[in-house]
Amino acid sequence: MRLALTSDLHVDHHPEVVPLVAERLRRLEPEVVVVAGDVSHDPARLEAALAGLSAPQLVFVPGNHDLWKGPDGVDSRRRYEEVLPARVRDAGGHYLGRAPVEIGTVFFVGVTGWYDYSLRRLDLPCTLDDYRRGAFGKLRWNDVHHVEWPGCAGAEEICAEMVASLERQLRVEGPKIVVTHHLPFAELVTSFRDLPLPAEIREVPWDFLNGYMGSVRLGEAITRARDVKLGMSGHTHFRKSALIGGVRWEVSPVGYPREYRRMGLDLAARVAERVTLIEV
Repeated sequence: MRLALTSDLHVDHHPEVVPLVAERLRRLEPEVVVVAGDVSHDPARLEAALAGLSAPQLVFVPGNHDLWKGPDGVDSRRRYEEVLPARVRDAGGHYLGRAPVEIGTVFFVGVTGWYDYSLRRLDLPCTLDDYRRGAFGKLRWNDVHHVEWPGCAGAEEICAEMVASLERQLRVEGPKIVVTHHLPFAELVTSFRDLPLPAEIREVPWDFLNGYMGSVRLGEAITRARDVKLGMSGHTHFRKSALIGGVRWEVSPVGYPREYRRMGLDLAARVAERVTLIEV
């Protein structure tokens, strides 16, 4: 099976990304396109973007930005369980997040994932209370203000629900490809201290944000499962490829304009780099 992976299109910041990704997909000729979340906080714009990819088979799992509540007053749980499944279906795609999706002889299983701060760096001078309120120094994590999940008192409980859903899906018999938005393994997290950054950027404790990257409990559920052939994630805006527990794991996000421009790339070059073809 020929798969194309991308994520974090963030079309609100550069709507011209959609035709560029569509053209890249036409050249790659995948059988299945996987978009691992963070397309738009506007459901209508998200649907239009997915439809604009013109994928032969499209699998989408929502990211945290896709679940932000909007002026319509619809909470994040309802977006996840009702609004986005309908939007993805209307775009001609398969919604991943509640039940396995069978394509050919393979089951796609996955969830958004969420975070419980278990991927945070323990050597930073910040506390769990800082993570729960979404603030440390000048850094802010906006999910605290934009995500409303009735029935859960905070991110750790949302994460626990996601892990339980993933565990249920992973019981399906047959070869499986796992897709999460948030990261399930520490090996997929990038530490800013390891990057060649200018001094003024290094002065900001960016690694505080790693606590919001995902959860080791997602990885534990995946590691326990049988017949996992491939894993894919989004969320971090760093390209990653790793072999974890004998399973290939890929992360290939587009990200924000400021990120690729800082690297001297234009959007077309970024798309060419971050829409990845994978053979399974």
